Amino acid sequence: MYNSLRLRFRALNARGSIIGLSVASVGAFLYSRRVIRADSSEEEAGGLIIYTLFVEPGKLATPTVIYHHSKPTQTEHEQMHDSSSDLDEKLVKAQLNRLSGSGTITGNGDVGIRRFDSIAVPSSAPRLDTTTLSSHSMSHGSCWTIIGLHQGFLKYGWTTMETVSRNLHAAVLGGLMDIFSKYQPDSEHSDIGAVVTENEPCKEEVDQDRFERAVHQTFKEKFLKVDRTIIQSPFEPLSSSQPSPKPVAIAAMNAALSGCSSLVAFYDHEPRKLRVANAGNVRAVLGRRSMPKKEGRDVYHAHVLSEDHTSDTAPGLSRAFGAGPYKWSRDIQDQLHRDYMGDPPVDHPPHIVLTAEPSVTTIDVKPGDFLVLATRGLWSSLTNEEVVGLVGLWLNRGMFSAKDELQASKDVLMPSDLPVPTSTDNTVMYKRWGVEKRFICVDNNVAQHLARNALGGAEHSWTSILLSHRPPRSLHLREDINVTVVFFDDGS
Repeated sequence: MYNSLRLRFRALNARGSIIGLSVASVGAFLYSRRVIRADSSEEEAGGLIIYTLFVEPGKLATPTVIYHHSKPTQTEHEQMHDSSSDLDEKLVKAQLNRLSGSGTITGNGDVGIRRFDSIAVPSSAPRLDTTTLSSHSMSHGSCWTIIGLHQGFLKYGWTTMETVSRNLHAAVLGGLMDIFSKYQPDSEHSDIGAVVTENEPCKEEVDQDRFERAVHQTFKEKFLKVDRTIIQSPFEPLSSSQPSPKPVAIAAMNAALSGCSSLVAFYDHEPRKLRVANAGNVRAVLGRRSMPKKEGRDVYHAHVLSEDHTSDTAPGLSRAFGAGPYKWSRDIQDQLHRDYMGDPPVDHPPHIVLTAEPSVTTIDVKPGDFLVLATRGLWSSLTNEEVVGLVGLWLNRGMFSAKDELQASKDVLMPSDLPVPTSTDNTVMYKRWGVEKRFICVDNNVAQHLARNALGGAEHSWTSILLSHRPPRSLHLREDINVTVVFFDDGS
């Protein structure tokens, strides 16, 4: 009588909240959101928590869940760093294990994703990054999976990050549902088999092209709408005849004063299309097997799906959410500073335009592809090719299906040993530490594998040092690392 979908996720150290989205078919497929209890069916076995959500059938889309990483409290940071500064490899392993997780999405039909691994290694308190994930079985037989990655910056970056992550995911999903209702396949009026002239594209091709443009436009509209809400909220009470309580205005001001980089990946399984929208400097890279093989092993290539919107001028980015002082007029800044004890006004050249409009990329996913979404803490240590090569190394050594560490190798590898073409290394962290970049493959979780090799790799003592330093000191040594690796189905 009911459809059920499950998200299986090996619990992370950070506490998570489960939010269900239900999409109701009303009129022209208008949608409504409601929270679904996650305790309909819950079981735990060997650290694996299974949440089952029961929803009414016949809906335009059937939801699974959104998993939302919450920021660790100061107490959690203290627990995370409760070991001595002289950690050995076993303690490093245990520490990384507590911060990582691995999950699968199961439900009605094939979701097109074999597994996803994730890790969040914070260097700040409160934490500045978060990840959201939801999967939805669509009425036309496909499955949509949406993953968001957000990282705050500037003084109150965690407040901006929380505001964006709570609103952007639902806004993008709602916009996609709206355009899907307009462009969804109509089996009763299909043009399949119709005679088409040589220069006249068929209706399905035209609709697909229009749908693609509509998806890109929806991303841009929803990103900008969420940003406008953040930027305008602080000064709305200034012009209102009934001003809001000042604490409310100040809370909104704190979210707008700081900024947030955000990336949303949207995978539509039926046509195997992946779209990535980003504003800021969190990054998405797709890894793909290529030919020929090298010494009998698969070789991989990196396909960068996002653009780092960096800038030489403050606040260091040309696209981002929030960062109100670089978007407000001087009069607004003066009034917030005077009436709400906001930050002193910032003078910025008029030619500098900071916007939250994202760049959007589309790629066709092939069997065996994988997607790496990560904050700048990973990319400041590893190049795109090194990240893809490290995942490729992990796959080539059979770690995907390893049940224990018996298949782990203690071999030490240089960047040139990875199964990927070499590239120029412009990363900064290993050079700053004065440590030679050498890699190992000892983790069953691939996100954990990437984080370890971004934090010293084969230099176990250096990894322990980096993990032992606590905020705020740790911010001078490393950045927050948040990584999610998605393995698409291999066609088998």
